[in-house]
Amino acid sequence: MSHKASILTIGDELLIGQVLNSNSQWMSERLTEIGWAVTSQMTVGDDESSIRDALSFLFKKSDAIIIGGGLGPTHDDITLEVLSRFFKLPLEMDKEWLKTLEEFFRGRNRAMTDNNRKQALLLKSATRIDNDCGTAAGQYIEEGRTSVFVVPGVPHEMKSMMARFILPKLSEKSLSAGERILKTTLLTTGIGESALASKLDPFVKKISEIPELSLAFLPSLTTVRLRLQMRVRSKEQETLFHSLALELQTACEEDFFGLEPETIESGVVNRLIQLNRSLAVAESCTGGLISHRLTQIPGASKVLRGTLIPYQETLKSQELGIPKDLIDSHGVVSKFTAEAMAEGVRKKWNADYGLATTGYLGPAGGDSFASVGTVWIALSDSKGTASREFRYENHRERSKERAAQSAIDLLRRSLF
Repeated sequence: MSHKASILTIGDELLIGQVLNSNSQWMSERLTEIGWAVTSQMTVGDDESSIRDALSFLFKKSDAIIIGGGLGPTHDDITLEVLSRFFKLPLEMDKEWLKTLEEFFRGRNRAMTDNNRKQALLLKSATRIDNDCGTAAGQYIEEGRTSVFVVPGVPHEMKSMMARFILPKLSEKSLSAGERILKTTLLTTGIGESALASKLDPFVKKISEIPELSLAFLPSLTTVRLRLQMRVRSKEQETLFHSLALELQTACEEDFFGLEPETIESGVVNRLIQLNRSLAVAESCTGGLISHRLTQIPGASKVLRGTLIPYQETLKSQELGIPKDLIDSHGVVSKFTAEAMAEGVRKKWNADYGLATTGYLGPAGGDSFASVGTVWIALSDSKGTASREFRYENHRERSKERAAQSAIDLLRRSLF
């Protein structure tokens, strides 16, 4: 039976949407990896009654609670004071950590103010969790059957404490001797969650007979991630896991593009380098997003000749040599225009591949040839030019992201 963990994040900035609560997502993922079941996530403001109510609720159902935030030096950082009253544990000055704080500020040629002394307070009987990249120490106490961890809200400080102290401590409880959690996340694109689930139905039925194994479908705007996870106790189980992961990859067919944390653009750039092939891009509706993503990858300069953004119709003719009567006859958003753009940019910079996008992303636009949400993507090489039509929702930002992903995916499928 899985141990149950809860996460309590504290801060008004989280409730009003000023700061995205990425900490809970990160902690949940790490806890799941070591075999803990995260049963609750709660977020409350810097308010004593709200914090106390949350703690009272979570203690009834948790083997471990991780509390994040409110450990700063200002008046609204009240987490420790509330915990002191809730657990009836006095706060005591940790002289060793106070000395560390003094050295921290001295080493940076900064004056340590009196309110920073607050960050050297520990709950009586608590184990201090050193902060190797900040000033607020974390804390660990055992209250009845529940392990309680208190960490700063600053993400990199929290992550360091989780990696160095909390995860190893919780692993001792969740994993027996010789037991491990194996996990891999497969990445797919160009297929929706329901269609992918139908394709993988035989695999899902097969693994339903293996209780130690789980498969989760995790859809997002442009990808569906597949998290395969297994609790293993023997070499045979480990071999089985790797065999099933490979089987799942094969079942995804051409929709599979890599394993997390790989990205589709890293796979494309590295494959172009491997093949010694070059690319030129003409982006209309995507406005440079394709090239931005490709140039995030080290080594992209070896393969990307250049990018043209002929946003206006006249530039498509002037820079890419597209006849005006072709655009007049078929529309600026059409198979013919997209293919002419891909061919034109490939020849312009003498590249092996030419990739082009043209579309109406909304909210306005559209004509007698194409409605809002229509995007044409074309890919050209020495063997010929092919294109594909996509229909997206009337949402400019999401459609641009989807179009860029679809374009990179079109290139990827031609390379592998």
